[in-house]
Amino acid sequence: MKDQTSQQKFFDFNSEFANITIAEDMITVNPPAPGILKMGMEKGIPLIDLCPPRVKPSGFYSVMDKVAGIMQKYKPELKDEISEFLASLPSAAEAQELFVAQVFTPGANFTKIIGGNISSETLTFLINYTAKPFLKEYGKITGLHYDPEQWLKGNCPVCGGKPTFALLNKDAGMRYLHCGLCEVKWRYHRLGCPYCGNNESQFFTVEGQEKYRVYFCDKCRGYIKTIDEKRVDGNSLAKGTLDLFREDINTVQLDMLAMQEGYFNQQVDESAKETVK
Repeated sequence: MKDQTSQQKFFDFNSEFANITIAEDMITVNPPAPGILKMGMEKGIPLIDLCPPRVKPSGFYSVMDKVAGIMQKYKPELKDEISEFLASLPSAAEAQELFVAQVFTPGANFTKIIGGNISSETLTFLINYTAKPFLKEYGKITGLHYDPEQWLKGNCPVCGGKPTFALLNKDAGMRYLHCGLCEVKWRYHRLGCPYCGNNESQFFTVEGQEKYRVYFCDKCRGYIKTIDEKRVDGNSLAKGTLDLFREDINTVQLDMLAMQEGYFNQQVDESAKETVK
């Protein structure tokens, strides 16, 4: 009963984040020249390194308030910590611009310009889930700059994130990886670990849920949940493309099984799951 309650809480928690949307004018992107795009594709450089988004600070702060509210609702003991952090955020326009720009700059250390007594786990979770709706919109804007059929790498072609879920195509059986941050999907090798490149990987299924597979790697101890489109109910497919983000949060019990065996999701920080236990 406790596990079922935790799973439902985790589902509700993530569903609230999934309902956060942004206006189109909150984010703008200047596409790079065709030659730059060609070079980036050949060298495997994610688009966010070539043309980072410009996000309105007012929009980012508004979304952060919503994310903070959801976190405080499900983890009330973090209320004071999060409130103190929000109060410490830059208020001057120039400092806000810098802070938000650094959030979307890979490798940038934006923590130097903010204060507040907040743990690194809580801060990472808060920033990632605030950035997510913007990255999702960014993926829609830039996703066609690269051919997702030709990327064939273990990291996302748009934001550089690691995949959180995968799909086995019902027609040709090709495997597509799904980014949990920008929700872009791209093709990857049919077999092998997308995290460490190991060519050997195995999978397990759960009785009654055979449409899902959990591929695991004994080299890096990573795992990735996968849905086999051939086993998906035809009525569900008729409604449109599978929502892989929803499929991911609907299968938290598979995460628990994988982690019980000593494997871990290399994209998701475990503090995310701890937040809602």
